Amino acid sequence: MEKPKYLSQAQKEFDMAWKEFFRDRDKPENDDEEKKQMEKFIHWYNDVRKQSDTGKTPAQMYKEIYGIESKDETRIMNFEWDEDYDEELLVFIEELKEYDNVDGYKLNYETVRKKLEPTIDNILKKREKALDLLHDLLENEAIWSCLFALEIIKEIKSEKSVPYLIEFIKKNEYGDYWDVCEDASNALIAIGEQSIKPLLMEIKKNFSNKTDYGFLTDALTGMKDDRVYNFMKVVLEDYIEDYKKYDGWFDIDSFVYNFDKQRNEEIIPLLEKLLIMDQLSNTEKREIKDTIEIIKNPSMFQKNIKKEFEKDDKTLFARFNNFLEILAGNKKIDREDVLERSNERDEEFEGNFICKECKNRQNIKTGLIWSIDDKKGKKYAFEYEIMCKYCHSNNLELSKRSSIEVNDKELRIITGDDKGILPIEKITIEGNVIRYSESYDYILKRIREESENGELYLRGGNIARKFNKYDESIELYKEAIELNPKLISSYINLIEIYEYRHRYYKIKDAKKIAVFYFNKMLDLFRTQDYDTSTIRNKYFVVQFMGELSESLGVDVPELFKIPLNPNKKIKIGKNDPCSCGSGKKYKKCCLEKE
Repeated sequence: MEKPKYLSQAQKEFDMAWKEFFRDRDKPENDDEEKKQMEKFIHWYNDVRKQSDTGKTPAQMYKEIYGIESKDETRIMNFEWDEDYDEELLVFIEELKEYDNVDGYKLNYETVRKKLEPTIDNILKKREKALDLLHDLLENEAIWSCLFALEIIKEIKSEKSVPYLIEFIKKNEYGDYWDVCEDASNALIAIGEQSIKPLLMEIKKNFSNKTDYGFLTDALTGMKDDRVYNFMKVVLEDYIEDYKKYDGWFDIDSFVYNFDKQRNEEIIPLLEKLLIMDQLSNTEKREIKDTIEIIKNPSMFQKNIKKEFEKDDKTLFARFNNFLEILAGNKKIDREDVLERSNERDEEFEGNFICKECKNRQNIKTGLIWSIDDKKGKKYAFEYEIMCKYCHSNNLELSKRSSIEVNDKELRIITGDDKGILPIEKITIEGNVIRYSESYDYILKRIREESENGELYLRGGNIARKFNKYDESIELYKEAIELNPKLISSYINLIEIYEYRHRYYKIKDAKKIAVFYFNKMLDLFRTQDYDTSTIRNKYFVVQFMGELSESLGVDVPELFKIPLNPNKKIKIGKNDPCSCGSGKKYKKCCLEKE
């Protein structure tokens, strides 16, 4: 919008006129005197006093330009007496702003709240008369007075505040001061029934635009009302029917969390139907299960929660303190213990993934997780193949909720409460230290440089798997075999891929392909003339044959079940291949016999 032509000069003229007019006048003793004085000033300013730059009164200037310029662009001053003017209230509002400064922001909430308590009480006594000024304070969410304005609005409980609270949440929920939205949400709940209709209208509009302001939804669903229950039921039914339309912008567990507030057990069958959906993450399922239990038996649920809390209270408190001590640098991390647990896969853990091709969400076992910090931020790689169970694409990503789960899991490893995530930044390839995120590009470059080097293709296939590029890894392993048929690791890796696809993803013909490469590997092993590049443990091949032959239903001839070195005693770990050549781990074979 273009600035009015006379704005800065008009303000200057008004300030000069104010000082001239009131310089020697007595202060009015009451409102009537003040009103008459202001009326005289406005008349004198508009019709008597000439402006210093034009030599004309504002009334004369307006007459000259009338019909050419709008009245708003002249220097005419209008005067209306505000019957609701409350100078005492203005003083209270200014007192509320006392700590909106650098020094004030150094204080904590409790200190400021205590200092401003008398002021807050005084404003509360003004009730709805204070609302306009309180609503103005909501414009700046970064100041103390805004926070206390929300608290006062909550106590006044006026319908007039509803649109301001809704806009406050929409403005701040996804910003730096999102936490203050909880106060706005609580204020809407305190206002109660009068806020339900505008909230329903706003939330339905947001949902149609695939946007969910959680604090608005919490406010609505936190109030018991038939309109609210019916709305929640419709959304739940629609989610079960087609959850994909809600993916990426809507948290179903947070939405159904407040069904207990509606006190209607008829919703339980629908919640139980939701609970068995494979698309939900473990965290979502736990939350939904708790919601069902609290609706069925609120008192029993609270009793169980209290019992669990009392049982784990000391342990949780100790863990939390341990974490704080580590963060503060007051306690050293047992690096050996952390590394050991980081390297131990969590076979129970499933990540929640979204397929970028068919948009289906699903839970998939990850095996060991590698946490990779690169220039673009943190990423994760997985030991097991991550494949869509619906369209068999490898183009998947962790859901937002599961990313939080993995991040939390990584933090718990530091405190000794979890396992299975190994931080990695760089790896060594051909004696060169390479950033993990750049390793695949590096090996492809090396393949272009030495296109007849089968071992490079083998290593390329191994790295491709870490990036979940399994179709590319298969082609690289095949090419490695073409260039160097003695690279037994190429067969082993192909067998692993297809055996896992058969066993976990139930892919048709995957077992047949795995058996094909298994027999090829056996033929190569029979010659005893094979290349063990990328194999660190010389007993691994025999162990691999023993384990995979059972999984694939392939009989390994007794020829291969021979002692690896019958004339030499060696120290064998429990998890090492048994020296008898059975292919089983030592602890599950001869250790038990011995």
